[in-house]
Formats: sequence, C-alpha cells, structure tokens
Amino acid sequence: MQNVSIQKAEDLSKAVKSALESLLGRTLEADEEISIMAYRPHEAPQGLVREQLAQSLIEQMDDMAERVKDASDDELDEILDEGMRSARPDYRPIK
Repeated sequence: MQNVSIQKAEDLSKAVKSALESLLGRTLEADEEISIMAYRPHEAPQGLVREQLAQSLIEQMDDMAERVKDASDDELDEILDEGMRSARPDYRPIK
C-alpha cells in the first residue's frame, strides 16, 4: 500500500487540481510538483524516552558542529544555501 504520492501539477485531472488549489488557497503552476502523504498521527514521546531522544539529537548536532568548526561563515552560508537549493530549486538567499 502506497503512503506517498508525488505528481506534477500539469498531469492532474481538472477536478483533482481544483480540489488541491482549494486546499492550498492558491493556483497551482504547471511546473509545480504536488506531494501527498498519508500517515497515522502518534503521541509525542514523554518522560525518559523524550529525554533520551533530546540527548541523542544534541549529540548529533554537537558532532556536526565539530566537523565544521574550522569552516568560515561564508563556507557555512554556502553549505546551507546548497542544501536549501537541493530541496527547493527556486530558493534564492537573501543577502
């Protein structure tokens, strides 16, 4: 069973495109891609499990920070911009 669907707006039927535009509150452009995910929500972790997950996240961030400690601010900005462009090809940094 599929939980994720990605479609190009130009490939959608008129009815589906109209429904999605209604949900989004705006017109879809032909070159846009639409992704839909279906999943069951779950409760956020609590107590000790939450603390362990938070500590793990802090350790991961500390490890990443250690790996780039000698990078200049310009290098870090470029790395972040590159990541944003890979996720959002139309991304333009504000300078």
